[in-house]
Amino acid sequence: MGTKLYVGNLNYNTNEESLRQLFGSNGREVASVSIIMDRETGRSRGFAFVEMATAEFAQQALQELDGADLDGRALRINEARERDPRGPRPGGFGGGPRPGGFGGPPGGGGGGGGYGGGGGGFGAPRPAGGGGPPRGPGGGDDRRKPGGGGGRRDEGRRGGGGGRRRGGDDGDDW
Repeated sequence: MGTKLYVGNLNYNTNEESLRQLFGSNGREVASVSIIMDRETGRSRGFAFVEMATAEFAQQALQELDGADLDGRALRINEARERDPRGPRPGGFGGGPRPGGFGGPPGGGGGGGGYGGGGGGFGAPRPAGGGGPPRGPGGGDDRRKPGGGGGRRDEGRRGGGGGRRRGGDDGDDW
């Protein structure tokens, strides 16, 4: 058995000193106490790790204190396990790594798909051959033509407002 113990079911108000006193009773030597705190709230997450000076002290503490009451809670004590290695995780907003995406290298990952998911996203180069629906004569974007519409894709077709229009005689260019 190792020297590090997991201590669960802690009262949120339990402090390191009270754990050190409890585990150090009966002549046991405590090497370290670490109550795990929530990063966002700064309060205890309800568990801690206590490292004893020897494996024998750890074994004694586990047998004597598992189920013991501290600050109104019955402690759950187990031998601490090593953390699983945490490599890069797939995920992010759009799932696993995908080509394109916002802010990534050209044609690169974009960090989990980025905005726009997998088929490219903002700033991604278009694949050879177009890679999308045909654009018709001129190949441009309808929003950039004079009087062509507003900021949303469908406003040009529906005649909606928004966006900048050129050539208006009402004096309002926006």
